Amino acid sequence: MGYSIFDDTMVDMTWPKIEAAAEKGAIVLLPTGIIEEHGPHMGLAVDTYAAYIISVKAKHLLESRGIDTLIAPPQYWGVSAGTSVFPGTFSVRPETMQAVIYDILASLKSWSFNRVFIINWHADIEHCRAILAALQDARRETNVDAVCLVSEFDIRRLRLTGEEDYILKYPQPPMMGISDKYVDIHAGSMETAVMMKYFPKHVKAAMARKLPPTRVTLEDLRILGKNEEATRKLIPDGYFGNPAGYDTAAAEKMVTDDANAVADYIEAYLKLK
Repeated sequence: MGYSIFDDTMVDMTWPKIEAAAEKGAIVLLPTGIIEEHGPHMGLAVDTYAAYIISVKAKHLLESRGIDTLIAPPQYWGVSAGTSVFPGTFSVRPETMQAVIYDILASLKSWSFNRVFIINWHADIEHCRAILAALQDARRETNVDAVCLVSEFDIRRLRLTGEEDYILKYPQPPMMGISDKYVDIHAGSMETAVMMKYFPKHVKAAMARKLPPTRVTLEDLRILGKNEEATRKLIPDGYFGNPAGYDTAAAEKMVTDDANAVADYIEAYLKLK
């Protein structure tokens, strides 16, 4: 990819070009993630990189369909109760994150961007709720048409109906590790593979190949963040999954399928407006 998560985003544009894009009715994608520990074999920004790469791919797909699209600077201050006991996890208060998301949306609206789509890659439930709360406030108080893309799985997990006007329900492609008895979703095969495919310099591949798989169940995840001793006992190396089982071809397909679904559902949403 490019030089950083700012490549191909609004950050490298001049203000007149941003103003012109708003006047043309461009939409904005807002990637959200967190700076959080991801095991001994990867850096802290995995979630941010993942949200970014999906946003970039979705942007190019949308533009190929004649939809002017910008990417806002990735928002990487998030909430993580589960891994906050590890150094490197910057976990902000939910109300702080909610305020930041609100202010980003308000800024975009003040520049005449009327449609914003949040692409989130971080599953902490309070993190997700902060995004949704910010959307509701911003929609009500600034009249921005901002929504978060939410998978059918997360709609159930967040106890939503799927009909909320601040979400865009879409069928996220199956993610590696979700259906196994032991979960593989944090710095395991899936995230290690995504990083190896798109940002390999941020992965210690030789170390990843030597890391043993964990045996953490969905039920076990309730322990995360309860206290430092319990969390470190459950995931002593800061990951749960099988880093050694990473498959870059599978990761490429997953990311490509996800970006296609994002683009398809955004396009369909815009046609209804």
